[in-house]
Amino acid sequence: MKAVIYARYSSHGQTEQSIEGQLRDNYAWAKQQGITVIAEYIDRALTGTKDQRPDFQRMIEDAAKRQFEMVIVWKLDRFARNRYDSAIYKAKLKKYGVKVVSVKENITDSPEGIILEGLLESMAEYYSANLSQNIRRGQRESMAKGTYCGGPVPYGYKVSNKKLVIDDKAAEVIRYVFDQYAHGVPKKEIIDELNRRGVRGKTGKPLSITAFQRALPNPAYVGRFTYKGEVIPGLSERIIDDETFQKVQERLKLTARAPAANKAKVEYLLQGKAYCGHCGAPMIGESGRSRNGETYNYYACADKKKKHTCKKKNERKDFIEWYIVEQTMQYILTPARASRVAKAVVQEYKKEFSDSRVDDLDKALKQIDRELDKLVDALVDSPKVAHKKIYARMETLEAQKAEMETDLARLRIAQEIHLTETEVRAWLKKFCTGDPLDEEFRKRIIDVFINAVYLYDDKLITFYNIRGGKQVSYIDLINSADLPADDPAPECSDLKAYAPPNASKSEPQYVFVNGVFGCIFHRKKDED
Repeated sequence: MKAVIYARYSSHGQTEQSIEGQLRDNYAWAKQQGITVIAEYIDRALTGTKDQRPDFQRMIEDAAKRQFEMVIVWKLDRFARNRYDSAIYKAKLKKYGVKVVSVKENITDSPEGIILEGLLESMAEYYSANLSQNIRRGQRESMAKGTYCGGPVPYGYKVSNKKLVIDDKAAEVIRYVFDQYAHGVPKKEIIDELNRRGVRGKTGKPLSITAFQRALPNPAYVGRFTYKGEVIPGLSERIIDDETFQKVQERLKLTARAPAANKAKVEYLLQGKAYCGHCGAPMIGESGRSRNGETYNYYACADKKKKHTCKKKNERKDFIEWYIVEQTMQYILTPARASRVAKAVVQEYKKEFSDSRVDDLDKALKQIDRELDKLVDALVDSPKVAHKKIYARMETLEAQKAEMETDLARLRIAQEIHLTETEVRAWLKKFCTGDPLDEEFRKRIIDVFINAVYLYDDKLITFYNIRGGKQVSYIDLINSADLPADDPAPECSDLKAYAPPNASKSEPQYVFVNGVFGCIFHRKKDED
């Protein structure tokens, strides 16, 4: 039996480890039952009360291709916490011959099992509907009784016996900050003076300009602790008098009308899509300040920053975002290019998921079956001393057969995706009009069209979405037979050119990984 795994976690009280734990238990159960897992569908930080979960919907669509007979979930509430959605989608899956199985809830097909399954689904729905309401009500009631329910403790207070009480030493710092700011002293001067006096933050490090950003507007310091927009009287003792607090609020309003440029939130458009080509680690957003006080933003390899195990150079944020969109416009989205790209993509899909590949795998499986039959016959006539070698060979062939059967099932799922040149051109046309210098246009291209970007110091590989598609991982990238060697591209490639390509030149280098197409863009050595 072939199966797929569906895993999900919502954002409440859960972490990424929830997914890993689910997968570990699901795979262990499948192995114990002798079931082959051919695919994973994972939705991260998405609630089960809604059915609009990308991988969940993709799983339902793939079920129609009849390449798996079971969906394995850790618990039924991972599938849905809504009885209506659960019933609807289970009915759809049943129509395709697919059953939903819970690893942690042993439910049979007996009438009792059906009742138990309905009961568990009802409990999950009830839990989901009441969880947030109960938490909010419980915390509000506890706080009304003077009990502090956790979360960041405002500077100047400490928790003692579950009560929020004044920390005398820290409270003096708060009084000084409020008094100075109310009299017009800039925040930087206040922080510098406190650092000179040896005042340190909770981590023991010198105070920064943002140290009291949350403290200055916090009404807790005048005895009005606020929770979810509601004032909880008596939870925090007064530290600041009303007059000083009001002066501070008025000054904060004045500075908010003309904020400093460095307060603007910087949006890293490639966050979650840009990866280091050398080690596969995410490229994360960073910022710094030059000697003349100018702020600059860039992407940095996470492993280089945290582990110092990679030598990837940092990438200037504005340039690399513009460059990816500009190269995409120049080499992918011009009308003539779009037609040639569409043709190349369709040809690659036909080659990748052709009937010949299915036939080759079928022939290989039949050959293994024939060899296994011969080995079984050989066991009858062979002396016992030869049995060990025969069994070892049979075990190897069985492992090869299982792997081929999994590949065949995956191929047949992908084979059902039919792309036409017209469909690809229509998709590309949506992105053809715009200016790479326009931030909104760049954002649209990157959000919708860009699948993943792998950044090297001398080139970058950009993958594009055509129809859905799983994000190309680093393992997918390095395992791809289509990935060229890590040396300069042939002289005939347009990707070395920075001017618009001539008609006489060849097409760009395409990279195909798991049905997603990409292009390799080589960069000049002196490129800024």
